[in-house]
Amino acid sequence: MSTQGLTTAEANNFMALEPHLVALVRQAVEGMSPAVHVLTAAEIADVKETAQRTPAVHVIYGGYRIAEDIGVAWELEHTWYVVAAVKNVATARSGQAARQDAGALAAHVVGALAGATVPGATRPLTLITPPAARYAAGFQYLPSAFQATTVFRKPQQ
Repeated sequence: MSTQGLTTAEANNFMALEPHLVALVRQAVEGMSPAVHVLTAAEIADVKETAQRTPAVHVIYGGYRIAEDIGVAWELEHTWYVVAAVKNVATARSGQAARQDAGALAAHVVGALAGATVPGATRPLTLITPPAARYAAGFQYLPSAFQATTVFRKPQQ
């Protein structure tokens, strides 16, 4: 994929990839039972853990790093987190059931995103090392991380 056909403003929008990633995740989980909610950081920002919708996949922007400085353009590597969030209290003390549910959901989503092309990115999504998983009171969070490369161009004055 390239940024051809995009205006400089569109290509430079750091959050332009989010709706495309959300759409890919939604396609990946379509038809699963129980239904999987696909939520952005804004949609989960003020939700208390006990009130959240599960199973879910959270799509969260994790920032960027400059990969190459071309002078009037910069190649940026953006990190996107895709977190499988499930609740299963069948084995709440050990968390075994929640971990298994999250593992299956994460594998399904990672399989759909790894190597996927996204409009605005200059190359396919790359699976990278994610932060650690977390378990608390029946809730299991299993993050995956992807790198998306874009080119940021200095706007013309």
